[in-house]
Amino acid sequence: MSADPRTPGFTSVADLQAQAGRVARELGDNAHQVWLAGIGALARAQSEGSRLFEQLAEEGRQVEDGETPASSAAGRLEGLRQNLDAAMGRAQTRAGEAWESMGRVFEQRVQQTLRQLDVPTRDDLDALGARIDALTRELQRTHAGTSSPASGNESTPSAG
Repeated sequence: MSADPRTPGFTSVADLQAQAGRVARELGDNAHQVWLAGIGALARAQSEGSRLFEQLAEEGRQVEDGETPASSAAGRLEGLRQNLDAAMGRAQTRAGEAWESMGRVFEQRVQQTLRQLDVPTRDDLDALGARIDALTRELQRTHAGTSSPASGNESTPSAG
């Protein structure tokens, strides 16, 4: 099957389905990584207990005082959040593109099937309606042209 110019990068429905599968796996993997990081943080907090609490409080004091180690950690955290947001945006964009492409392929398949079954298109029906209208007007003109002289004869009094 040849590539359709309206579906760039996809040569078949199988390629489209494979791309959609990859996007879905990537989204799942990203979400899973975030979930695992949260579970890891919780596990660490439970295992290290009050020592971690004290360490976090100390880092909070450093941030409050404007010291650099905690500030750089906050910057790294913000950078990670931005990277995650960007990755999610790219994945959503790719998923949307794949969905639109799949919709176009589906429409093309339906249209091709209807053509193979000789089902008339909207354009065919519109053209047929226009031809019927034109023939109706022509018939009315012809009928009006032939009935005028006849009606003139009928209005003449007969000598009978």
